[in-house]
Order: sequence, then structure tokens, then C-alpha cells
Amino acid sequence: MNFPKKLLIKIENSPNLPGCYIYKDINKNILYIGKAINIKNRTKSYFKNYKILDPKISVMVKQINDVEFVTTDSELEALILETNLIKKYKPKYNRLMKDDKNYAWLMITKSDDFPRLEIIRNKKNTKADYFGPYVNIKPIKRALKSLRKIFPYRSCKRKIKLEKKVKKLIFYSSNKKPCLYYYLNLCNAPCNNKVSKNNYRKNINNIKRFFRSRKFQIIKELKKEMQQYSKNKKYEEASMIRDKLEDLTYIAQRIKVEQDMDEKLWKIKKDLNRIESTKKLISKLKFKKLKYKKSFRIECYDISNISGKNATGSMVVFVDGKNKKKHYRKFKIKTKNEPDDFLMLKEVFKRRFKMKNSDRSFRIISDLIIVDGGKGQLSSVIEILNNYKLKIPTIGLAKKEEEIFKLVNDKFEKIKLKKGSNELFLIQRIRDEAHRFAIKYHRLLRNKSQIKSVLNDIPGVGDTIRKKLLKAFGSSENIKKASVKELQAIVKNINTVKNIKKFL
Repeated sequence: MNFPKKLLIKIENSPNLPGCYIYKDINKNILYIGKAINIKNRTKSYFKNYKILDPKISVMVKQINDVEFVTTDSELEALILETNLIKKYKPKYNRLMKDDKNYAWLMITKSDDFPRLEIIRNKKNTKADYFGPYVNIKPIKRALKSLRKIFPYRSCKRKIKLEKKVKKLIFYSSNKKPCLYYYLNLCNAPCNNKVSKNNYRKNINNIKRFFRSRKFQIIKELKKEMQQYSKNKKYEEASMIRDKLEDLTYIAQRIKVEQDMDEKLWKIKKDLNRIESTKKLISKLKFKKLKYKKSFRIECYDISNISGKNATGSMVVFVDGKNKKKHYRKFKIKTKNEPDDFLMLKEVFKRRFKMKNSDRSFRIISDLIIVDGGKGQLSSVIEILNNYKLKIPTIGLAKKEEEIFKLVNDKFEKIKLKKGSNELFLIQRIRDEAHRFAIKYHRLLRNKSQIKSVLNDIPGVGDTIRKKLLKAFGSSENIKKASVKELQAIVKNINTVKNIKKFL
């Protein structure tokens, strides 16, 4: 079988990380979505062992023309992502999970006088407490089995209700005798009035406490019990406790994970949306050589100044639609003290590409450049790029009408993006971040300049003391608020301290 060369190259360069792989046919339709602890090993196995694959799988593999990878931090996240992707796209060859099966939840009823515990798939009962979600229900069942020995509860569906008027138990069942679980000490038989409502609910509340916040107390007690058995050479009993501990520890870990589960799912979906928005933006910009690839890098630049004073330039970096603050850079403009955004941008770009040879993070050439500004700013940037013989797709985003321009064959082309679209929102978000970063640095320089001018007028305050004060307090307002004792920790001369307090 001759597979497409591009596909095999992608497979060979796939990540050695947990995550999901998405197989597509020649028409970009999704054929199959799978998860793996190691994406590379898993995907290579399809093509390496093609001849010995199950016939159904080999039929699918024959149709594969492309593959996409989404990495995660763990196998559990990969499983959750896989489930969500399958639910969304319903691929042809994903038979097992195509029935929209949901995660498992532990439900504890609240409306019953004697609440029931049940593992369910859909949270339909609004009068119940839910704990989950859980991907694998077997450990939950085993853990509940262990908990039930400590805190007995009913699992039957008998309708049991306490009549308040006569304060006696009324139950609706053809069998008034306790079931087998009562004799196994797994149920305290509320159906036969063997336990009061309060005592029964104490057990239920203890189980809830375990699933909420006090689970480790039970684990601690079991550990002591296991150690005691082991000390007395009762290894079989110690082994049984160890098994219980493993199940309870698993549940405890899941409880910890579940608190962040919705957030993690939201983050995963958000990342997918960012990637999708980036792809749509690339498509709308219509640059000939601009195609989406993993780790697609966008750099955006902005200038901030007031009448040319304390001018700053900013560079922010987004990869796959997500900001990478470690790659941000700020520039203090050196060549111009008058308002001239064009020349300031030129300075920023010259310095940025000179630094390419000295700073590792600058060696990566951007896939797309966004300039905060219109035709003039865009022309200035492209001039610098041409000087460095760099053909990087570059666009300008004008602030007033949110118009997007690109320069093609010395002619400006206007690009229309639908208002409210994800791709326009992505550009605006990147531009706003560059603007925020530039203003933040500009304000810092302006404040330092103002402080410097104020401190210069104070007798006894020279360059050394001024620098120490700025480093310690950050602003003239903070210096003003500082006590004499705090100032003396920086400035030893009491007369100078008095002058500072007097002048400020």
C-alpha cells in the first residue's frame, strides 16, 4: 500500500506525547479519532503493521490522506478530549463511542427521607447531589463497596417515607423483610425501621464528606490499620486493606481532578477554537505561501508615546492563537524624540532582526506579522523586511474602522473580515495585547522620568540615591508615602531624608 508522502512525513514527525490523533480522508472528512499515551508510537503502528491489521481497520487506513494531532498533559485528558471530539464530529469508524455515552456520575438523592446512591450517566434528577465525572466506573464501584462496609446504605429502590404525623415508618413494598444486604452488614434496613432517619443520614453525610473534602481522614485510618496488620504479620488482611486504599486513593485523586475538570475541558476546547480561528484567518488573508502548521507564530507590533516623549515599542507573540509572554519584547525608542510612528517602527524592526543573531527566542521567524496601524506603518515595516530579504506575510490593522491591509505588488489590498467573526476577534485580541504591553512600558518610563525630574530638585539626592529610591519604592507617590524610618533604610543621611519629606 502506497500512502501519501506528506502523510508519512507527518506521522514520522508526530509528537512523543499523550493526546489525540485525527485521521482524515482526501476530502478532509474525519475518518477516525483516537487517543494515545504516545501519539507517535500509536500512529506509526497503523502503517508499520498495516498487513496484519484487522480487516475493518485496514479498510479505514486505506482511506487516510491526512492526520492532525492535539497534545494533552496526560492520558486522562487525552481520553476526555477524545470523547468530546467523537461526540462533536461522529467519525465513521468510531463505533464504540458513537452512542453519545456520557461520563459516569455518583448520584445521591436529596428528596428521599433515606437517600439512595446510584451511578448514572445523565444528570436528570435536579433534587440530587452529584460527584464526578468519572471516566472509568469500576474503581468507583469498588471504592463504594469499601465505603459501604464503613457506612452502610441502601441500594434498593423501595419507596420508603417517614410519615411525620404519627412518627412511624410507612413503606411501599410487597416485601417488608430486610434484604440480604442487611445480613451482610452493608445496609441498615431503613425499610424495616432498623435505623432512624438521623442515623441513616449520618452515614450518607460521611460518604458525601469523603467525596468533598474529608476523604483523606478515612485513607489515614486505613493506612494505620494496614500497618498494624502488617506489623502483626497478618499479610492477607493487610493486602485487602491495601486494595481498598488503592481504590480510595484513586477516588481521592479523581475528586481532586474533577474540581478542575470543567476548567480543563474548557481550556482544551478553547485551544481548539484558537487553532480553528487561526486557520480561518490564514484562509481569509489569502497569502500564497501562508499555510497553517503546528506552532503557527504571529508577531504583533505597536508604538506608544506622547508627543514623541518616552516612546516605546512592543512586540507580542501568539502561537496557535495563544499568547506566549516569554517571547514578548519591549523597546525603548532611541532615535527619535518627536512623534513619528513610521521611523519608530523602523527602529523596532531593525533591532528585532539584529537580535535574531544573538537572542535564541528571536531566531524563530514569524509566520505572520501584524502591525498596529494603516498603510503608512505597513509600508515602513515592509521596507525593513525587504532590506533583510525577509518575505514574511505582513498586514496592518487600522484602528478607526478596524480595516486590514496587505501590500501586494506595490499595491494596497483591503481585506474584509466579517464583524464578530472569530478570525477578526483573534486579530483584535492580538493587537490589543500589543497596545497594552506598549502602554505599560511607556507609563513606566514616563513615571521614572517624572520621578527623576522631581528628585533632581531635592538637595542631597544625586544619581546613586535616586536610583536606590526608585528601586526601593518604584514611584514618587510611594516615596512620598514612605515613613522616615523606611527612607532611612535607603538613605542614611537624616538631613537628606528630611529634605525628601519636605520637598515631596
